[in-house]
Amino acid sequence: MLNLETIYDDYLERLQEERKKEYKEYEEWFSGSSAGSCYKKQWYKIKQFEPEPFDLRTKRLLRLGTIVHADIEKAISEAEPADGVEVLLEHEIKIDEWNVVGHLDHCFLRRDGDKIEMYVSDLKTLAAFSWTSKFGRKAKKQSINMIPTFGHYELQVATYALGMLKSVMPELPNFNSGDHIHYEIDNLKDNISINIVWYNKNDSKMKTVEISTEALHAAIAYWNDLNDFINEDKNIESIPPDGAIGIPMQGWECKYCQYKKHCIK
Repeated sequence: MLNLETIYDDYLERLQEERKKEYKEYEEWFSGSSAGSCYKKQWYKIKQFEPEPFDLRTKRLLRLGTIVHADIEKAISEAEPADGVEVLLEHEIKIDEWNVVGHLDHCFLRRDGDKIEMYVSDLKTLAAFSWTSKFGRKAKKQSINMIPTFGHYELQVATYALGMLKSVMPELPNFNSGDHIHYEIDNLKDNISINIVWYNKNDSKMKTVEISTEALHAAIAYWNDLNDFINEDKNIESIPPDGAIGIPMQGWECKYCQYKKHCIK
Protein backbone atom coordinates (compact mmCIF):
# COMPACT_ATOMS: atom_id res chain seq x y z
CA MET A 1 0.00 0.00 0.00
CA LEU A 2 1.08 3.58 -0.58
CA ASN A 3 2.31 5.56 2.40
CA LEU A 4 1.18 9.13 1.78
CA GLU A 5 3.41 10.60 4.47
CA THR A 6 6.50 9.00 2.94
CA ILE A 7 5.49 10.10 -0.56
CA TYR A 8 5.02 13.69 0.59
CA ASP A 9 8.24 13.75 2.60
CA ASP A 10 10.20 12.44 -0.39
CA TYR A 11 8.61 15.17 -2.50
CA LEU A 12 9.68 17.86 -0.03
CA GLU A 13 13.21 16.46 -0.02
CA ARG A 14 13.35 16.74 -3.82
CA LEU A 15 12.12 20.35 -3.66
CA GLN A 16 14.84 21.18 -1.14
CA GLU A 17 17.53 19.67 -3.36
CA GLU A 18 16.25 21.66 -6.34
CA ARG A 19 16.39 24.86 -4.29
CA LYS A 20 19.99 24.12 -3.29
CA LYS A 21 20.92 23.84 -6.97
CA GLU A 22 19.29 27.20 -7.72
CA TYR A 23 21.53 28.88 -5.13
CA LYS A 24 24.69 26.96 -5.99
CA GLU A 25 26.49 30.05 -7.30
CA TYR A 26 25.73 31.90 -4.05
CA GLU A 27 27.04 29.30 -1.60
CA GLU A 28 29.58 31.78 -0.23
CA TRP A 29 27.05 34.62 0.04
CA PHE A 30 24.91 35.59 3.00
CA SER A 31 21.17 35.19 2.64
CA GLY A 32 19.03 38.29 3.05
CA SER A 33 16.61 36.18 5.07
CA SER A 34 19.33 35.59 7.69
CA ALA A 35 19.54 39.26 8.71
CA GLY A 36 19.87 39.56 12.46
CA SER A 37 21.23 36.03 12.92
CA CYS A 38 24.18 34.88 15.03
CA TYR A 39 27.52 35.92 13.52
CA LYS A 40 29.01 32.46 13.93
CA LYS A 41 26.01 30.86 12.22
CA GLN A 42 26.56 33.23 9.30
CA TRP A 43 30.24 32.23 9.18
CA TYR A 44 29.37 28.52 9.13
CA LYS A 45 27.02 29.15 6.21
CA ILE A 46 29.48 30.99 3.96
CA LYS A 47 32.24 28.51 4.83
CA GLN A 48 29.84 25.76 3.67
CA PHE A 49 29.75 23.69 6.85
CA GLU A 50 27.09 20.99 6.55
CA PRO A 51 23.93 22.07 8.44
CA GLU A 52 21.76 19.64 10.35
CA PRO A 53 18.79 18.84 8.08
CA PHE A 54 15.33 19.98 9.13
CA ASP A 55 13.12 17.30 10.63
CA LEU A 56 10.02 16.21 8.70
CA ARG A 57 7.63 18.34 10.73
CA THR A 58 9.68 21.50 10.10
CA LYS A 59 9.89 20.76 6.37
CA ARG A 60 6.10 20.45 6.19
CA LEU A 61 5.61 23.69 8.11
CA LEU A 62 8.01 25.52 5.81
CA ARG A 63 6.22 24.12 2.79
CA LEU A 64 2.88 25.34 4.15
CA GLY A 65 4.35 28.82 4.37
CA THR A 66 5.61 28.55 0.78
CA ILE A 67 2.14 27.56 -0.45
CA VAL A 68 0.53 30.56 1.29
CA HIS A 69 3.23 32.81 -0.22
CA ALA A 70 2.52 31.48 -3.71
CA ASP A 71 -1.23 31.96 -3.33
CA ILE A 72 -0.89 35.59 -2.25
CA GLU A 73 1.63 36.28 -5.01
CA LYS A 74 -0.83 34.89 -7.56
CA ALA A 75 -3.56 37.13 -6.17
CA ILE A 76 -1.31 40.18 -6.45
CA SER A 77 -0.22 39.28 -9.98
CA GLU A 78 -3.87 39.07 -11.11
CA ALA A 79 -4.88 42.37 -9.49
CA GLU A 80 -4.92 45.59 -11.51
CA PRO A 81 -2.08 47.83 -10.28
CA ALA A 82 -2.53 51.56 -9.85
CA ASP A 83 -1.34 53.74 -12.73
CA GLY A 84 2.41 53.99 -12.92
CA VAL A 85 3.05 51.34 -10.25
CA GLU A 86 5.49 48.51 -10.95
CA VAL A 87 4.72 45.26 -9.16
CA LEU A 88 7.69 43.05 -8.27
CA LEU A 89 7.18 39.60 -6.77
CA GLU A 90 9.88 37.21 -5.52
CA HIS A 91 12.35 39.77 -6.83
CA GLU A 92 16.05 39.04 -6.44
CA ILE A 93 18.11 41.60 -4.56
CA LYS A 94 21.91 41.67 -4.39
CA ILE A 95 24.08 43.89 -2.22
CA ASP A 96 27.63 43.28 -3.38
CA GLU A 97 29.47 45.19 -0.65
CA TRP A 98 27.90 42.89 1.95
CA ASN A 99 27.90 39.71 -0.13
CA VAL A 100 24.14 39.47 0.44
CA VAL A 101 21.57 37.93 -1.90
CA GLY A 102 17.89 37.20 -1.41
CA HIS A 103 14.35 37.47 -2.76
CA LEU A 104 11.84 39.96 -1.44
CA ASP A 105 8.19 38.90 -1.39
CA HIS A 106 6.40 41.98 -2.71
CA CYS A 107 7.38 45.45 -3.85
CA PHE A 108 5.20 48.21 -5.31
CA LEU A 109 7.31 50.87 -6.96
CA ARG A 110 6.46 54.22 -8.54
CA ARG A 111 9.10 56.27 -10.32
CA ASP A 112 8.81 59.97 -11.16
CA GLY A 113 12.02 61.17 -12.75
CA ASP A 114 14.70 60.80 -10.09
CA LYS A 115 12.11 60.39 -7.31
CA ILE A 116 10.65 57.11 -6.11
CA GLU A 117 7.89 55.80 -3.90
CA MET A 118 8.41 52.27 -2.65
CA TYR A 119 6.31 49.83 -0.62
CA VAL A 120 8.07 46.60 0.40
CA SER A 121 6.41 43.79 2.32
CA ASP A 122 7.36 40.34 3.55
CA LEU A 123 4.84 37.62 4.43
CA LYS A 124 5.28 35.60 7.63
CA THR A 125 3.07 32.73 8.78
CA LEU A 126 2.43 32.16 12.49
CA ALA A 127 0.81 29.44 14.56
CA ALA A 128 -1.97 30.43 16.98
CA PHE A 129 0.25 30.63 20.08
CA SER A 130 2.82 32.85 18.37
CA TRP A 131 0.01 35.04 17.00
CA THR A 132 -1.44 35.54 20.47
CA SER A 133 2.00 36.24 21.91
CA LYS A 134 2.50 38.94 19.30
CA PHE A 135 -0.95 40.47 18.95
CA GLY A 136 -2.95 39.39 22.00
CA ARG A 137 -4.16 41.75 24.73
CA LYS A 138 -1.11 41.12 26.93
CA ALA A 139 1.28 41.87 24.06
CA LYS A 140 -0.58 45.12 23.26
CA LYS A 141 -0.42 46.20 26.90
CA GLN A 142 3.29 45.49 27.11
CA SER A 143 3.99 47.42 23.90
CA ILE A 144 2.55 50.70 25.21
CA ASN A 145 5.31 53.34 25.45
CA MET A 146 7.96 50.79 24.49
CA ILE A 147 10.85 51.92 22.31
CA PRO A 148 10.64 49.98 19.01
CA THR A 149 13.24 47.24 18.67
CA PHE A 150 14.21 45.40 15.51
CA GLY A 151 14.50 41.65 15.50
CA HIS A 152 15.25 39.11 12.82
CA TYR A 153 12.07 39.65 10.77
CA GLU A 154 12.29 43.46 10.83
CA LEU A 155 15.95 43.41 9.77
CA GLN A 156 15.11 40.94 7.01
CA VAL A 157 12.46 43.10 5.34
CA ALA A 158 14.64 46.19 5.87
CA THR A 159 17.48 44.37 4.06
CA TYR A 160 15.16 43.67 1.12
CA ALA A 161 14.15 47.34 1.02
CA LEU A 162 17.81 48.36 0.97
CA GLY A 163 18.46 45.92 -1.87
CA MET A 164 15.61 47.47 -3.85
CA LEU A 165 16.98 50.95 -3.23
CA LYS A 166 20.34 49.75 -4.50
CA SER A 167 18.82 48.45 -7.73
CA VAL A 168 16.60 51.46 -8.53
CA MET A 169 19.07 54.12 -7.31
CA PRO A 170 22.54 52.89 -8.33
CA GLU A 171 23.92 56.35 -7.62
CA LEU A 172 23.53 55.74 -3.89
CA PRO A 173 26.84 55.39 -2.04
CA ASN A 174 27.81 51.92 -0.86
CA PHE A 175 26.13 50.85 2.34
CA ASN A 176 29.54 50.46 4.01
CA SER A 177 30.56 54.04 3.22
CA GLY A 178 30.01 55.43 6.71
CA ASP A 179 27.74 58.22 7.90
CA HIS A 180 27.01 59.49 4.38
CA ILE A 181 24.73 56.56 3.54
CA HIS A 182 22.68 57.15 6.71
CA TYR A 183 22.17 60.76 5.60
CA GLU A 184 20.97 59.58 2.19
CA ILE A 185 18.56 57.06 3.75
CA ASP A 186 17.10 59.77 5.97
CA ASN A 187 16.41 61.87 2.87
CA LEU A 188 14.48 58.96 1.32
CA LYS A 189 12.61 57.59 4.33
CA ASP A 190 9.36 59.52 3.71
CA ASN A 191 9.04 57.74 0.35
CA ILE A 192 9.64 54.22 1.70
CA SER A 193 7.18 51.94 3.48
CA ILE A 194 8.44 48.62 4.87
CA ASN A 195 5.94 46.11 6.18
CA ILE A 196 5.48 42.61 7.56
CA VAL A 197 2.25 40.83 6.64
CA TRP A 198 1.44 38.28 9.34
CA TYR A 199 -0.77 35.28 8.50
CA ASN A 200 -2.31 33.10 11.21
CA LYS A 201 -2.08 29.48 10.03
CA ASN A 202 -4.85 28.36 12.38
CA ASP A 203 -7.67 30.76 11.49
CA SER A 204 -6.26 32.61 8.41
CA LYS A 205 -6.36 36.03 10.06
CA MET A 206 -4.01 38.54 8.46
CA LYS A 207 -2.44 41.66 9.90
CA THR A 208 -0.07 44.11 8.22
CA VAL A 209 2.42 45.89 10.47
CA GLU A 210 4.41 48.82 9.15
CA ILE A 211 7.99 48.90 10.40
CA SER A 212 9.78 52.12 11.29
CA THR A 213 12.28 53.17 8.64
CA GLU A 214 14.81 53.28 11.47
CA ALA A 215 15.07 49.54 10.73
CA LEU A 216 16.95 50.51 7.55
CA HIS A 217 19.70 52.05 9.68
CA ALA A 218 19.67 49.02 11.98
CA ALA A 219 20.07 46.65 9.01
CA ILE A 220 22.99 48.70 7.67
CA ALA A 221 24.65 48.53 11.10
CA TYR A 222 24.08 44.76 11.35
CA TRP A 223 25.53 43.84 7.95
CA ASN A 224 28.47 46.20 8.28
CA ASP A 225 29.34 44.87 11.73
CA LEU A 226 28.94 41.24 10.61
CA ASN A 227 31.27 41.73 7.66
CA ASP A 228 33.82 43.59 9.78
CA PHE A 229 33.70 40.85 12.42
CA ILE A 230 34.20 38.03 9.94
CA ASN A 231 36.90 39.85 7.99
CA GLU A 232 38.87 40.85 11.08
CA ASP A 233 38.54 37.83 13.40
CA LYS A 234 40.46 34.85 12.06
CA ASN A 235 39.64 32.55 14.96
CA ILE A 236 35.83 32.52 14.79
CA GLU A 237 35.46 28.74 14.96
CA SER A 238 36.89 28.63 18.47
CA ILE A 239 34.56 31.28 19.93
CA PRO A 240 31.97 29.59 22.19
CA PRO A 241 28.35 30.73 22.52
CA ASP A 242 28.27 34.02 24.46
CA GLY A 243 32.01 34.33 23.84
CA ALA A 244 31.59 37.47 21.77
CA ILE A 245 28.94 40.06 20.96
CA GLY A 246 26.73 38.66 18.22
CA ILE A 247 27.35 35.00 19.13
CA PRO A 248 24.44 34.47 19.42
CA MET A 249 22.35 37.54 18.65
CA GLN A 250 19.36 36.19 20.61
CA GLY A 251 19.28 33.69 23.45
CA TRP A 252 17.00 31.17 21.75
CA GLU A 253 19.12 30.80 18.59
CA CYS A 254 21.44 28.04 19.82
CA LYS A 255 18.55 25.68 20.62
CA TYR A 256 17.30 25.72 17.03
CA CYS A 257 20.58 26.28 15.17
CA GLN A 258 21.36 23.88 12.31
CA TYR A 259 25.09 24.27 12.99
CA LYS A 260 25.17 23.52 16.71
CA LYS A 261 26.84 20.13 16.10
CA HIS A 262 29.88 22.11 14.88
CA CYS A 263 29.64 24.87 17.48
CA ILE A 264 28.74 23.24 20.81
CA LYS A 265 31.13 20.42 21.63
